Parts: sequence; C-alpha cells; structure tokens
Amino acid sequence: MRLRTTSRNRVMGRETPSLFALLLLTVHQKQIFGSSLAERLNCGPGDAAPHTRVNTTQRLQAFRAALASVRVDSRPLSAFIVGSADAHNSEYPTAYDQRRGYISGFQGSAGTAVITATKAALWTDGRYFLEAEDTLDCNWILMKSGLSSTPSITDWLNSELTTAGELVGVDKSLTSHASFVSTRDTLKGLSKRAELTAVDSTDNPVDKTWTEGRPTQPTGTINALELKFAGVRWQEKIINLRSNLTAKNAGAFVVTSLDELAWLFNLRGTDIDYNPFFLGYAIVELNRIRFYVLNKDTRLTSQPTDPATTTTFSSHLGTRSDGSCEGMTALCVEVRNYNQTSLEHDLRVLASTTNVWITHEASYGIYAAVENNRTTDRSPIALDKSRKNPVERAGMQTSYNRDSAALIRFLAFLEREIKEGRHWTEVSAARELDKRRRQLDYNRGLSFDTISGYGSNGAIIHYRPSNATDKKIATDSLYLLDSGGQYLDGTTDTTRTLHYGTPTSYQKECYTRVLMSAINLATLRWPSGLYGSQIDALARYQLWDVGLVYRHGTGHGVGAYLSVHEGPGRISMLGLSRSPSEEPLTTFQYYSDEPGYYEDGSFGVRLETVLTVEPFTSKYNTSGEEFLQFTPVALVPFEVSLIDFSLLNRQQVAWLNFYNSKIRVTILPLLSGDQLATDWLNARTQPFSTLEAGPNTANGHSASQGIMAALALVLIVTFIS
Repeated sequence: MRLRTTSRNRVMGRETPSLFALLLLTVHQKQIFGSSLAERLNCGPGDAAPHTRVNTTQRLQAFRAALASVRVDSRPLSAFIVGSADAHNSEYPTAYDQRRGYISGFQGSAGTAVITATKAALWTDGRYFLEAEDTLDCNWILMKSGLSSTPSITDWLNSELTTAGELVGVDKSLTSHASFVSTRDTLKGLSKRAELTAVDSTDNPVDKTWTEGRPTQPTGTINALELKFAGVRWQEKIINLRSNLTAKNAGAFVVTSLDELAWLFNLRGTDIDYNPFFLGYAIVELNRIRFYVLNKDTRLTSQPTDPATTTTFSSHLGTRSDGSCEGMTALCVEVRNYNQTSLEHDLRVLASTTNVWITHEASYGIYAAVENNRTTDRSPIALDKSRKNPVERAGMQTSYNRDSAALIRFLAFLEREIKEGRHWTEVSAARELDKRRRQLDYNRGLSFDTISGYGSNGAIIHYRPSNATDKKIATDSLYLLDSGGQYLDGTTDTTRTLHYGTPTSYQKECYTRVLMSAINLATLRWPSGLYGSQIDALARYQLWDVGLVYRHGTGHGVGAYLSVHEGPGRISMLGLSRSPSEEPLTTFQYYSDEPGYYEDGSFGVRLETVLTVEPFTSKYNTSGEEFLQFTPVALVPFEVSLIDFSLLNRQQVAWLNFYNSKIRVTILPLLSGDQLATDWLNARTQPFSTLEAGPNTANGHSASQGIMAALALVLIVTFIS
C-alpha cells in the first residue's frame, strides 16, 4: 500500500495507535495488504518485456514432456510442485540444487513453482514481489503470497484440475515431511480431492531435463573448527544429544540440516555460497555414529585448507582413511559416501531394531524410509545450537565490533567520495565494501550477497545489484546497504539507510518511524516463553499508525559462523501459524531487529541491528518468572540527518543515547588512525537532548511503556484464543 496523504495526516495520533485496528490487523493478517492480484506487467500484445526477464519457453516445454512420461501406479501426473529447498530443506541450496530457479528464472531465496500441462505459477512473499515481476517471463503467473486475493497453492490446483482424484507430484527428497503431509491433507479435503504423490528423484522433471549447463555438486575440503572458536568439543555435544535420545526412548537421531551437522561436529565447509556448510547427513545412535559426505575418499585424505587449523577431517573425527573407525569406540565416526538411496536403506535396517528420531524438516523420503518404529519431533540440536555458549558469545561480540568498525570506515569514506562528486554505483560500492570486509581478521567471506540499492532499487527488499540494474549513488534519494560477513568467531548482518543530500520531510518521517519501530523492539522486556510472533507487532505499530507496512518478518535468528538465518526462533507475525519446529525466544540467542518501509518505484528504508537475548532482573517479580531483554550487538550509528526528533518519545531518545554511548566506548578505539571515520562516528553519536530522558533508563530501556504492554496483552490473548 502506497501512502499518499498530507504530512498532517501522516503524523496524527503518533503517541496512541488504535489497539482495535492493531487487533484486526493481527487476526486478519492476510488482509493487511488487501489489494487484488494484479495482472502481469508488460505481458500484453505489443508490450516490451524488461531485459531482466528470463525466457523459459523451451525449459517449460521440456519439463511438460518429461512430466507426461511419469507414471505412478500406471497413473499420469497432472501437475508438479517445484520448491526452493534441497534434500536438507536448506534455505540456501547449492547451485546444483536450485531447481526452482532454473525452471522459472526467478532466483530469490523463497518461492514455489507449480506447473500443469497448460499453466505455470510461482508463489513468493513480499520480499520478492518486485524482483519476481522483473525476472519471470510471461509464461508465468505471479502469485503474491499474503495478498487477500492470492489463492493458496492447494486452492489454485483445485481450481485448475479438471477431474476428481488427479495426481500432483513432488520429489520425495526435496519436500519436508511436514510440508508433504500438510499439502496432501489439504488437497484431499477440497472438492477435486486431488492426490499428492511423492516421486523418486529419477522422475523429477527438472532433473530429467536440466542437462546443459547444470553446475556439479560441490565437494570442497571440510575443515575442523578449533575449540577456541567452537567453545565445546564435538564429543561433548554427542554425549548431550544421546542424553536427549534416552529421554525420548529413541535409539538413533538422523541429522539432516546442514547447519546442525556443521555445528554438532565442529566442522565447516564451502559447498554453499555464503554458508560454511558441506552436504552431508549423520545417524547418531547410542553407541555408533555414521557420517555421510560426498567424495569421502578424497575428503578423508585431504589436508585442511583453512589456515586457522592443522587438524585433518579424518583425525578430527577419529576416522581411518577408508572411513572406518579407529578403536571402535562409541565416539568414533564411520564416514560413508553421501547417497540418498544408501542412507534410506541404512535407516530401514536400523528402524527394524530401534526407535529412530527424525525431525519435521526431514525429507518425506527419509520419513517414508523409517516406516515403523519412528519418533517425529523437533530437533534436539536446533535449540542448543541457537543458544550460544560463552566462547561463542564472546566471539559474536568481537566479530560484530570488528565488522561494525569496518562498516563505519567504509560509510565515512563513501560519504566523502559522493559529496566530492566522485562516481560510485550500487555495484562498485558493494565491491569496495566486500573487499574491505574480506581483509579483516578471521574473515571467511560474506554471509550473504550484499544488498546495495539506491532510490527505487532500495524498494526491492532483497535486491541484488548487477550490471544490468546498476544505478549511480547520487544525492537526491535514499541508499540502502544490507551486508554482513562470515568470521571464524561469528556471523554478522547489519543494514543502514543513508542520504547524501537533503531528504524530504516524507523521507525523514518514513526513516524515523522505521527507527522508532526498531527501538520499540530493542527496548522490550518480556516474560520467558513468548514466541517471536507475539512481539512482532510492537515493531510494526509505529508504521501502522500512519498506514505504512513492510512485507517481511521483523527478525531472524543469527548463527555463530553458521547461517545468517538461523532457527528455531524468529520474530514474525506473517502467516500467524507457527512451524512445528519453532521455539520461544530464550537467553543467548541472537536476532536481527529490522523493520522497514518500501515505496515501490521510489525508495526503501531498512534499519537492521542484531540483538542478543539476555536475562533481565525486574524491579518486581511476584510470579517468580524469568524475564528477558534485548542487548544490541551490532554497533553502527543511525543517520542523524534522517531523524525527525519531534516524532520520538522520551524513552526512544534515551535508548538512542544509550546505544550511541555504547558505540563510542566500543568502536572509537578500533578507528584509531582514521580521522575521517572518527569524525563520521562522532557526528552521529552526540547525546541528543530534544526530549528529556525518562526515569530508570540506565540501560536504555524505559521503565514503563504502557502502550506496548497493552498491545502485548492483545497479541497474547489473540494467540491463546
């Protein structure tokens, strides 16, 4: 929704948003963005298609021919679902596994394609509406998830299929058990009673037709992560996992998530861009460990490629060069070749004698292999991984200090360059920052592809600059920069929005309201046990109050030299329903705090600061409950020229002063010798006295925030009822 009102209307009622309106927005979330599904742009007769669109005509022709040849119990498939994930349900698959990207041409990280004999449709969320419109050719229907008029995948299939009981296919290795069961049961309950069927990968139409130019599966070296970074020996993690198995009356746990595999064994790889992972599985039993990797013989005999370690992959696991165990102890690891068929065979044999624990995110193929004697539950590893140990916590803060200082140096440099009239573009700025980040201690690359968007490109939420879309960074609009690094001691992710000229009053208000939203979340204190969905609206209401929205979650978990997006918690009300694996927010987890606003065709604002969850000692605690609070970890100033201080309340100014003081104390010493960066930081972190700071704000938190408490109560009641 685009806001086109007077300045007076935009700021009315800023201190007291309507709780009734917020409740309606929370309960009826699908109607928040309530416009009808628009027709595809530039797809009419004589229209010129954008040069960014990918021609998929021949790909779809080959796909449909392959689909027509597949039979399940002699029955044909009428449609096929192509998701984004790989066999590990990864958010970021290898290039080899980007099947949905290949068949559709859309490369965003989230999306699902559904293809019938005559139509092709792609569902994606609000982060990617603009990008999908620009990259999908006119063979595709763009389904904007979250709009009230957008049908679900199951409803659309029900309307497109012509007869009852038609088969819809999905690759059994590429869909999670939870997703398969949900889709299957929903389709069965609709009027056409379509049947979802899981097919072998050999029958996947994408794999059958993607024969030219397909990347190979990666098999880079697997390196040990030394104890000074990991904090806990992998053997201790295995012992803890086995105690969970015993408590669950299970004899084995199947590790399918790549981040869990890397964390559990203190190993890191290079198989996936921006993520230090390697393709693999593990089966952990009470007295045996089996570990599956591609190209095992080469990897077991390779020397480490990371200069931070001299430990080989085989010696780290106590494994011989042929993959067999040394000593045959319960903590010795047998290394086997990564193969879906052999893994499923081993699980069938294992399930004949013991109870096997698999997660909801495991593939349907793995779930079906353990047909009997199985326990399906959330992963016992995910929560432990997200709660950083003392060594990881120290590393996260150190890596953020290092990264924040580098980002400040770059922002100071870029501002001078642009104001002196030198030519910088989205691409050249991103490359310069990337180069600087890679020179830092312990850096192991980027944590994601840098988002560098000027003007209208900043309104594309997950914009990736390219030579085809590159814009000059000028002085008449906003510049959004979202970037991060992978370090041996942490994973970083920070977003700031800048303006190198004179912003309009509307741009300042949008920026300020995003800042107010971020501060509202950062200052929250809450009783332990709340989910992120129950606090998400606290960030949004400052924007809702004037009719502004953003179509993405407010926060995601962050790993420690793992994935920049980490579960099992998140801060998002989008969709309302929780996944089976989601957990409440708890101590020593790390979350991004990143509200935003995006005006299509004009500009984007996002402010992202990573916070950690810590215990909070409240003034009163008659219930004996544990209370929690956020503490900022990323330390980069906000842009003072974009802040309208007349909109901020006393508590928000107090937190801003607290945050700026922390930046000066922590980061200024790291800028020694760089007067430009020092001056840039000092200019943005001076104490603000526009409003008098409220009482009891020594830690940047307000003692009483009645409007937030009331809203929290509304949301808690909503979710309980």
